[in-house]
Amino acid sequence: MNEEIIIDYSRQRKVNRVFPIVAVLFTLVGIFINYIMPQEFYRFVVFVGIPVVLFFLSLIMGAASKKAIDYIPGKWEKRKTWVSFSEYENMVEQYEDAYGQLYSHPSDFLSCCCSLIFVLVFGMLILFSQMSTIVLLDPTIDPIVLIVLEYSIVAVAGFVIGFRIPSIDAQEFFKQPIMGDVHNFARELDGVPGIRAGMNVELGFRSGVQTIIDAEIKSYVQGLPETVQIQVQVSHSGFAYPYLVGTAYKGGRVKPNEEAFRIGTRYPALLEYSMDKDVMVIVARFNIPERTSSVPHISVRDFRQLAALLATELKDKYTPT
Repeated sequence: MNEEIIIDYSRQRKVNRVFPIVAVLFTLVGIFINYIMPQEFYRFVVFVGIPVVLFFLSLIMGAASKKAIDYIPGKWEKRKTWVSFSEYENMVEQYEDAYGQLYSHPSDFLSCCCSLIFVLVFGMLILFSQMSTIVLLDPTIDPIVLIVLEYSIVAVAGFVIGFRIPSIDAQEFFKQPIMGDVHNFARELDGVPGIRAGMNVELGFRSGVQTIIDAEIKSYVQGLPETVQIQVQVSHSGFAYPYLVGTAYKGGRVKPNEEAFRIGTRYPALLEYSMDKDVMVIVARFNIPERTSSVPHISVRDFRQLAALLATELKDKYTPT
C-alpha cells in the first residue's frame, strides 16, 4: 500500500482540470469586451472589474481543490519517541516536504487581502497605460498581451492562496507541526546545566507512510523525577518576552513570595513562588523596568542563565511528599 491509498487525489484532479478552462474563458471574454466595447467604462470592467471577479473565483476554486483531496480512514500505529530539537527540526523539514500542502496556512488570509490590493493597483496601472495610448508592441496586440498577462497572474495567485488556506479533512494526521517563538526559546534550554530538554513526538505509521501526529516540548530537571518540569512561555506585549514556569507535583510546599537574584544578566532575575493545590510553582522571569529608553531584549545567554537558576532552585526546594 502506498500514499495514494491513504490520500486520494482523484477528485482534486477534476477540479484542477476545470480551473484553466475557467481562466481561459475569462481571458477570452475580457479580450472580446475590450474590442467590441472600447468605451472607458468597459475598459475599467476589463482591466479592473473582471480581474477582481476572477481573483475571488480562483480563490474558491483553489480552496475547492484542497477540500477535494480525500483522506481514506484507516488504523495508524502510534509510537512516542524522545528526540532532540535538531532531530525534530529535521523531521519537520521532511514532513513539510511530504505533507506541507495538506494542512492549513491561516496566515494566508493576510496574503489574500494584500493580493486583492495588488489586483486593483495592477489593473488600474494597465488601464491608465491604455488610456494614455502608450504603445508597447502594437496598438492592436498590446491589449491582448496585457489581458493575458494580467488574467494569468490574477488566476494563479488566487488559486494558490485559496489552496493554502483550508486543510484537508484528516487534520488529526496531517497538521502543521509545532514551531514558533516557544520552540525557538525552548531549544536554547538544551545544554543548560541541570536541564534535560527535547521534544516528545508521537509518530503515526501506516502502510509505509509516516506522519507527526503530535509533538510536545518537554524540559526536565536532571536528577529529579519527571513530575518536575520546566515550561517555556512567551509573552508578545510589544516584543517576544520569554519566561519560565517550573512545576513540581507533590514536590513540597512553598510560601507565596517573590525573590530577586543578581546572576550577571542585563536585567535582574525574579522568582515568584506559589502553590496550586499539590503543585509547587516557581515562575522565573526578568524584572524589566516598565519604562525604558529602548526596546527590551532578552539575549540567549541571559535566558540560559535564568533557566539554570530555575533548575537549581527547583532542586533546592524539591522535597517529595
